[in-house]
Amino acid sequence: MAERLELEHDFLDNAKSFNWAAVKEQLQECPDLINVQPSMRWTALHQAAFNGDAEVAAFLLEKGADPQAQTRSGQTPAEVAKNEAVRAVIQKAAPAAEGAEGAEGAPEEVVAPPKKKAKKMPTYKLNINNAVDKEYEGSSLTDIAAAPTSALQGVAQKGRDVLKKFKVHTISDLGKWKFYRIAKAMVGLAQLEQEGKREEGAALNINKAMDKKHECKSLKDMVDLPPSALQGLAAWADPELAKVGITTIAKLGDWKYAKWAEWITELSDFENIDFASL
Repeated sequence: MAERLELEHDFLDNAKSFNWAAVKEQLQECPDLINVQPSMRWTALHQAAFNGDAEVAAFLLEKGADPQAQTRSGQTPAEVAKNEAVRAVIQKAAPAAEGAEGAEGAPEEVVAPPKKKAKKMPTYKLNINNAVDKEYEGSSLTDIAAAPTSALQGVAQKGRDVLKKFKVHTISDLGKWKFYRIAKAMVGLAQLEQEGKREEGAALNINKAMDKKHECKSLKDMVDLPPSALQGLAAWADPELAKVGITTIAKLGDWKYAKWAEWITELSDFENIDFASL
């Protein structure tokens, strides 16, 4: 199941990046990806519509894309379309989809019971739109924490591919990532260090975090070392992390995407999905 979920997110990340060659290749190998929406993400058709690509939208519809699929906020591909050309292609397919459903045999009309008066919801203003991609703006913190790291604005597929090599798959994984947490603590405490003022016989050390050859250095010197100086990160980690701008322990501890992930993960524990107040 985890492998399938990873595949679905990979497919939608390619669609989000408008990497249509990769999307077509994946559909050729696995046609049932066409309408996947893990964590209520935008479908590939939503992304084509948002990009204003009528040609790709037509291709996806031909492959069985649902023109009536909805985002978490209830928007169809036509409603997020960037231009009239792509909107027209999708709207032309929508009646055909409705007709196909009706052709299976029209059931007797069911009279729904009268609805209870909906409870009026208070108007909320909080959002984290500058941290997440547009398709996640209507998601809960809980869903965002469970989303792939590429849901963060700026991480993209390249960043996600790097983080997967460290078994960091979700935003929650990133926010709780051991090496980020160690680096963050070192960066914070380095600012409180007095150069040359260690008390004789002091027991203070972080030997379980650092490679042996660096154990005696000051915190200020330690944070200037490459990430592989941390115990558990091999030398191959340095060129990989450099791909996302992390070349030192200090940069790892201050990496904005890890900070965002930590904050999202932390606050998700205080979210009430039903909006109940304590």
